[in-house]
Amino acid sequence: MSENLKMFCHQCEMSAPGGCGSKGQSKGTCGKDDTLARLQDTMVFGLKGLSAYRHHAHELGADTSEVDKVLADTLYFTLTNSNFDFDQHIKQLLEVGSAGVKMMDILSEAHTSTYGVPTPVTVSQNKVEGKAILVSGHNLKALKMLLEATEGKGINIYTHSEMLPAHGYPELRKYSHLKGNVGKAWFDQTKLFNEFRGAILMTTNCIVPIRSNCEYSDRLFGYQIAGTAGINHIENDDFTPLIECALKCGDVSMQSDASLITGGHYKTILGLAPQILDAINTGKIRRFFVIAGCDAPGKGREYYRELAENLPKDCVILTSSCGKFRFNDIDFGTVPGTELPRYIDLGQCNDSNGAVKIAIALSQATGIAINDLPVSIVLMWMEQKAVIILLALFSLGIKNINVGPKLPEFFNEEIVNFLVDKFNVRLISGDAKADIEYFLSK
Repeated sequence: MSENLKMFCHQCEMSAPGGCGSKGQSKGTCGKDDTLARLQDTMVFGLKGLSAYRHHAHELGADTSEVDKVLADTLYFTLTNSNFDFDQHIKQLLEVGSAGVKMMDILSEAHTSTYGVPTPVTVSQNKVEGKAILVSGHNLKALKMLLEATEGKGINIYTHSEMLPAHGYPELRKYSHLKGNVGKAWFDQTKLFNEFRGAILMTTNCIVPIRSNCEYSDRLFGYQIAGTAGINHIENDDFTPLIECALKCGDVSMQSDASLITGGHYKTILGLAPQILDAINTGKIRRFFVIAGCDAPGKGREYYRELAENLPKDCVILTSSCGKFRFNDIDFGTVPGTELPRYIDLGQCNDSNGAVKIAIALSQATGIAINDLPVSIVLMWMEQKAVIILLALFSLGIKNINVGPKLPEFFNEEIVNFLVDKFNVRLISGDAKADIEYFLSK
């Protein structure tokens, strides 16, 4: 952000010409300052992420009324001239975070009650054969309906990006034509979708707009709110056009011997509690690393792979979200002297509550306060679903979170200083090996 543009707000008629802050003003006409404007922006961004999870839970019949109240109250809070108190802004942000915790729990229960509790499974990677549809995004219900609609039609279904964890759910992987995963995080779409010559379904917002070098616009279908200009769209859950497209495209062939592991839902991992506690008590597990978050293109994110692959073998990695594609092709093996996996994929970004559930269980079993556990949290962020996860962690009092590769532009120095003082938030150094030494010294 330009040094001359400390804040920006144009939400009411009293706004200065060009918007309050556009001429370098530090306060709006109403008296709202830069920090309060940014805190309200953070509220709205958090609500956007919360709404995504609420959408998926609601379509599975879950009761979201408690979360709906926070959504409405927080939007009301950001109304012009509503509140100019810093502490009240922080309190409302933590209310949004608490709603995020509640929402992820509700969605997790909706998923497991509908599709079963995920268990670890090895999934083929980048191997495609026959007539094929690639499904990307977070919407498990859409995937289930598509599996039902394509059963017996000679079409294989493959997952992409945040849909990878679908393979862990018993009620989804029972379909023999759910075959494997193709590609990595969301931003590989242009190259990947050009290479994948079948039909493609996007079920959530992780979509790259069609570019001049895209050769797949006639094969790409949006679903519900997910879409972009120049593509087809599924209407009323009728997948007929998508199926017809897959059949018309003919056989697709991609060859690979690679595989990925997913399906480490927290309910399954908690079943290993006795072995985990024994490994901690006997020194076989030194530390847990939560390395997760929303991935994005650009420099700095190779840090997360370097961090993961250089961790000592007595350290366990917990991950979720599409950030795991930075390192989930590595075979981390098991903790020496045990049969416990060193790499655990908890699921989609909405399954980030799993890391908290595991930490709470460890705290209760060991008597160690949650912020004193041998756990290091290292997060990457990209968009609003990552914001609600961060606010959720703050609402639980989780401290010592490391985030990167850069801080959000909607934070200013006052907000950053508050987060450092209150929660000991730290920006990653960019030097993974140096940070490992730092983490292991704790």
